[in-house]
Amino acid sequence: MLGFGRSKCKKVPIGYEDFKLLIDGGFYYVDKTMLIYDLLQYGGHNNLITRPRRFGKTLNFSMLRYFFDINERENSYLFNGMEIMRYENEVKQYRNAFPVISLSMKSAKQGSYSRALHSICMEIREQFIKFSYVLESDRLTETEKKDYRRILECEKGDELLFGTALKKLSMALSKYYGQNTVIFIDEYDMPIEDAWLEGYYNEMVAFIRTMLESALKTNPSLQFSVITGSLHILNESIFSAINNIEINSIRSNAYSEYFGFTEKEIEALTRYYDLDGKQDEIFEWYGGYQFGESSLCSPWSVLHQIKQWRLDGNKPPKQQWRDMSYNEFVSALLTSMGVDMKQPVMNLIKGEEVKSKIYDSISFKDTGNDIAAVYTFMYYIGYLTIASNQSNSDGNIYSLRIPNREICGWYKELIIPGDDEAQTNKEQEEAVDVAALPEVKGDLGHSDDNEKYSCILE
Repeated sequence: MLGFGRSKCKKVPIGYEDFKLLIDGGFYYVDKTMLIYDLLQYGGHNNLITRPRRFGKTLNFSMLRYFFDINERENSYLFNGMEIMRYENEVKQYRNAFPVISLSMKSAKQGSYSRALHSICMEIREQFIKFSYVLESDRLTETEKKDYRRILECEKGDELLFGTALKKLSMALSKYYGQNTVIFIDEYDMPIEDAWLEGYYNEMVAFIRTMLESALKTNPSLQFSVITGSLHILNESIFSAINNIEINSIRSNAYSEYFGFTEKEIEALTRYYDLDGKQDEIFEWYGGYQFGESSLCSPWSVLHQIKQWRLDGNKPPKQQWRDMSYNEFVSALLTSMGVDMKQPVMNLIKGEEVKSKIYDSISFKDTGNDIAAVYTFMYYIGYLTIASNQSNSDGNIYSLRIPNREICGWYKELIIPGDDEAQTNKEQEEAVDVAALPEVKGDLGHSDDNEKYSCILE
């Protein structure tokens, strides 16, 4: 055991996605409240922020809701001492000033369109139940109240009724409070991924399009919106009609340091928990992600590993992010690509890089026949990261690598076991010969030009 007073340390937050529970529970919080300031200073009317799963999107959403929600004034103390309060005079007019609709799409991976639609509709209905007190107001017309009650009383998936429900709710809230509504939609692409895998893609895209267009396009009751997901999905019908949406992908500098842990935040974490000397292992195993100009570590994995080290600091790091997003899709994708992807992936496992274009958005259809689309997909969901880029006649070409040892372990489990048709056991052993690989640098994954980044698990 490490020699530190564990009872004096704040608890390590594992799996907490509610900002209030985390702060009130006495957990360690890596302060990301300046996301509020940047949204107010630089955000658009509608904002899409894409990051890999388990990089803190849902917790940040919860934090935003507690700050902006007019019904959370009693919880304003949660921000006492936070970074955002250094700018209190600038942001106070926005603090707990708006009705907030907060919708999560995480539960919509249901295997069929009818079940997924029902799940989304019931999530929307929960928002109507939450705000049902607006029906007591004379600010809503009888027609508006009738429409509201229809949604309250509906317990099934109904495309027509729920496709425009968010707009109706935002208008009702705006009338009730005399203030425009903020809309947060978390993990919008989760049901679309499942729809592609299970064969109901067109139906789900059509419903998501209707829902988003109704709520976000020319909605006079909308103050602003934030949408998160792992991908900017290229489909001519999803976002094209919302011409005032700002796209912030992991290639964007905007908000880059708010999703994931920076080097300074890792140093503060390890110092707080008396884990000095562990930074290099954290960077090597869980770092290497490049979002805009920020170099980041996976927060989910880092926190799990710190908890393990608090119990036994002598144990080596291990894979923490086993149930990663899009695992099923990527496994099927790499299998279907066959020999075209096998050797490049083996080269990546050996610490080498691949060169490819990176598209601004993803088309699921293109991943079946375009290797650049495959690399783009794997980059946006956190399975690859950018080592460098160069411009040429074909546009920006990027050098991509596996970000860290944890992700490399997932590739090994996927590609190597049982693959005796593609290469012999001897070749497999050579492919993962750690001794023959350059030494790993512990600097968030960046290596010198003459030294490859090796992410092979020992």
